[in-house]
Amino acid sequence: MKYQLAKTSRLGNRIVNEDRIGVVEHNNVALLVLADGMGGYRGGQIASKAMVNRMLRQFKRSKLPAADPAALLKDLINDAHFAVLRAGNEQYPPIEPRTTCVACLIQEGNAWWAHVGDSRLYLFRGGKPFVRTLDHSKIEELRRKGKLSKEEMDKHPQRHLVTRCVGYQKHPPIPTVSDKIPLEKYDMLLLCSDGLWGPLTKENIADTLTQNPLAEAVERIAYQAEFRSYPEADNISVITLRWISNEIMDETNETPKEDVQDELTQTITALDNAMGKLNSRS
Repeated sequence: MKYQLAKTSRLGNRIVNEDRIGVVEHNNVALLVLADGMGGYRGGQIASKAMVNRMLRQFKRSKLPAADPAALLKDLINDAHFAVLRAGNEQYPPIEPRTTCVACLIQEGNAWWAHVGDSRLYLFRGGKPFVRTLDHSKIEELRRKGKLSKEEMDKHPQRHLVTRCVGYQKHPPIPTVSDKIPLEKYDMLLLCSDGLWGPLTKENIADTLTQNPLAEAVERIAYQAEFRSYPEADNISVITLRWISNEIMDETNETPKEDVQDELTQTITALDNAMGKLNSRS
């Protein structure tokens, strides 16, 4: 596969980064995963870490290419749900950490995605928003019923209340899974936490992605989201993939097989952000 990939995860104005991102390619199949630990409950960072790590590990153990990619995504999320429960039970005293998630599987020039909660996936085609996931949230339900406008959603006191999450309950949540989507050249898939899509419109994101090199664009939209929501910026995480073709690459040009943001990287990012804020105030 040929594609370009860029990602970032920013602390925002929070003490801890409870987001987690991961990308892995195995047997010419790619998986992108983003989890947003729920800060209203203890151990959000524990939940998101367990979620992403387990999904990547189980994906690499799966038979690939997948005979049924949609079913594989469901299985990965279900399995990760129990990993989150175990991670909570291993704490002393035990806790019930929770997380949202969004994942995208790319195989043979097609994409499938699944999500639980309000972490989103956008598909941009021809530089324009083409489709996005619909949040599992109270305000999204009200919007679909025609009871809220977009402007009212942005100011609604329950805008952060999700109706599904990974972890907490004994039984796994039911993810929403897309149909197979054939990818066209230069399609862009973007996975993000609500720290990004909350302050920015899909048009804002599309404009920045099309007007800048991919890595620079991802950093720009993350900065814009943080700036617009200051001083209450949430954690902001983004994974963006620009599709090129399904041509198999040789080993010298191969995309790194696994790239997970670990605790050291998150700590360095947090320190950089903190120093930047201190310098701006001096």
